[in-house]
Amino acid sequence: MKAIIAGDIISSQQLEAGFFLNELDKVLNQLQEVDLFHIYRGDSFQLLIKETSTALLVCLKIKTALKRKGIAARMAIGLGDVELIQNNIAISTGSAFTRSGALLDSLKELKQNIMVSSGNTHYDTYINTSLQLALTFMDSWTNNGAEVLFEVLNHPDQTQQQIGERLGIKQSTASRRLDRVQLKEVQALLELFEKYYFKDINHGTTI
Repeated sequence: MKAIIAGDIISSQQLEAGFFLNELDKVLNQLQEVDLFHIYRGDSFQLLIKETSTALLVCLKIKTALKRKGIAARMAIGLGDVELIQNNIAISTGSAFTRSGALLDSLKELKQNIMVSSGNTHYDTYINTSLQLALTFMDSWTNNGAEVLFEVLNHPDQTQQQIGERLGIKQSTASRRLDRVQLKEVQALLELFEKYYFKDINHGTTI
């Protein structure tokens, strides 16, 4: 099973193209979890993830990285097969591509900015409901809160003191911002995605 993330920039027509494209390209190039990526149609992107279980983590890294700059994105995770052609994600095929693309086209109407499509109806309903609840606070992150959370997601072994030093802020300030972005709830959501789902799917059991 592979993971493809399809995404687009929300209200891109209200942003300077050079600004958000530069930030998007920078973020995607920096993410170690991303195997290949493709930016297309000016404000849309596709990613092939190295380790499928990190797909939601990648979405949150992108979300926080862009939010630091006041940019919002929708992202659809498609889980399934990938037939990589000439090592080019733009011309490759497979159910993961089909699912992520179809889901991305539905996100605006569904009014939900991150969702998953895996072909497992039980799981999709479960995790997408969890995401819907989590997005009630994740979509309200401030730029400063997103900045601190981005550092935590990228450096999970560092202390709040070290995170604060990286950003030039006090440890107490970093702690307050992490409380406001609800770090514990974010970590619980990631654990749900990474462990519970993949253990069940990989072992062929039903949620």
